[in-house]
Amino acid sequence: MAIYRSRKVGKRNSNNETKYVQSKLQFGKKESKIVKCPKCEMTYTLGSIDDKNAHDKYHDLHLKGRKWSNRWGSLVRIPTLSNIAEITPPSSSRASVLTTGLPIGDKVVMIQPDNANEVKATLEILEIVNNELNAPHDENDFWSLPNESGRAFVYIKNDRAVGVITIETLEKERCRWMVYSSKSIVANIRPNFILGISRIWVCKTERCHGIASALLEAARNHTIYGKPVEKWEIAWSQPTESGGKLASKYNGVTHKSGKLLLPCYI
Repeated sequence: MAIYRSRKVGKRNSNNETKYVQSKLQFGKKESKIVKCPKCEMTYTLGSIDDKNAHDKYHDLHLKGRKWSNRWGSLVRIPTLSNIAEITPPSSSRASVLTTGLPIGDKVVMIQPDNANEVKATLEILEIVNNELNAPHDENDFWSLPNESGRAFVYIKNDRAVGVITIETLEKERCRWMVYSSKSIVANIRPNFILGISRIWVCKTERCHGIASALLEAARNHTIYGKPVEKWEIAWSQPTESGGKLASKYNGVTHKSGKLLLPCYI
């Protein structure tokens, strides 16, 4: 509650008039209102400048993807889409005219661990991904550090990164089968998968447009140089409900019992 009053200032002017100044008394503190954005689902404090700025950044990235420099990433062709397999440095003059098998203007790039700007931008995207999935934020070394065997691929559309996949190489002891309906692990079976999908994500406005499938194809054809990996050799890490649906369509296997099994890893 605020109370305003006028008070006299002891000195009079030459016209014998008393000067007045306005005083303000502030009692209590205005309550902050917590709101949740219906589109990006971020919770923030209404009226807080810091919260507003944080929400604006999160909202834009979550819905539209991150702004992306055309100098970042190595352009990849997707054999199953273009019948060509090649990686070309983004600085090449050919990069802008290569046929990628994607809609005109779209492309998939592989992140180069020795390029700090590319890695930083991808980590910013993955921060949103991990927040959305309630996943750990410290599972990036396998693709972000030089000489590691994992990779990160980003889907670019209209100069924005609208999708990302990170994928790692697997040891057999980590491989399992998961029953799709119950999310339970099949006991005493150790399949042999080669690659594991750590994260796969597409921004909200670009979902159901084939972007996730394009990222999967790029990853399985370019993670191991010169050695494309079959679909059934790729496993999933703790798939969410939407991730489970994607996995079931991409490389789920129907067991003789009738149950749908997903390749997964721990």
